[in-house]
Amino acid sequence: MGETKKNMKKTLISIPVIMLGLFFSGCKTSSYNSGSSESSLYGIEWYVKEIHIPEKNEKISAGKDTITGKRAFIEFDHEKESVHGNGGCNIFGGKLAVKNKSIGISQVFSTKMYCEGVQEKEDAFFSVLEKVNRFKIKGKKLFLYQDKSLLIELESE
Repeated sequence: MGETKKNMKKTLISIPVIMLGLFFSGCKTSSYNSGSSESSLYGIEWYVKEIHIPEKNEKISAGKDTITGKRAFIEFDHEKESVHGNGGCNIFGGKLAVKNKSIGISQVFSTKMYCEGVQEKEDAFFSVLEKVNRFKIKGKKLFLYQDKSLLIELESE
């Protein structure tokens, strides 16, 4: 009989933990379902897929780095009005302003490590980040523009 009570206690403790886990996982993924609205921008790690440098007519692919093993990403925080992420080598942050489809990223700062083989991609990413002034979300893809010029293509998992 004592073993049955122990199992019941474990079950009663496990149920609230499972419910909380389901609740919080549902909160994060539900942002996809809101279409291309401003709210679907937040709380998601957006991984950098390509960086476009219009003045050089250049496009840089930015997948997972084979040297550092890191993947450049950005996350937007609505409450703190900030951005943070990883450029592929260094972590970064900055201020964020979003209204409708307009977006402004300013005062970008980062750690200053040098990473061989990654630095060119990271420098390109940081150089266009503060130029962004418009965004569009299509499914699990985020496109950041300066006016009509595409600057950064990102995707979520």
